[in-house]
Amino acid sequence: MLSGENIAAVLLSERLALTAFIASVTRDFHLAEDIFQEVCVKAVGRSGEFESAQHVVNWARVAGRNRAVDVLRARNGRYDGLNEEMLATLAQDWPAGDFAADAHDALAYCLEKLNANNRELLRLRYFERCSGAEVAAAMGRKLETVYQALARIHKSLGECVRKRLQLEASS
Repeated sequence: MLSGENIAAVLLSERLALTAFIASVTRDFHLAEDIFQEVCVKAVGRSGEFESAQHVVNWARVAGRNRAVDVLRARNGRYDGLNEEMLATLAQDWPAGDFAADAHDALAYCLEKLNANNRELLRLRYFERCSGAEVAAAMGRKLETVYQALARIHKSLGECVRKRLQLEASS
């Protein structure tokens, strides 16, 4: 049986993968972070109940998914996200933390390669959660220009991350 300290260590090592999983349910990274923290507190409080690190991770996925759905239902009166079958498939097939950490590192590397203007566009759109129109107004651009720029950025980041992961896998 794992101690509270061991449970915390497992959850922290799987933080990115678990938060990304919860964000796939909530479609809100900040909410996913909050739910991840709640799950951690609940898991540590259950020390002695988990047999292995994988048991903790599996439990955390289910607990995170259930909490995310509950929070969204409380806010909106219903959950409009993925259906139960898709949520179960995601929980079962979600990649292990090592892959998530590698992908995170690759994305961080690729984001650094973007010019300051493109990083600002991404910051406004995804971290400040501005609408396309709000981004366009803040940056003094046309809405169509913002959407085209986002599409180009997404494509270049995707290519960069794939190349970086392939490079790391071959070395």
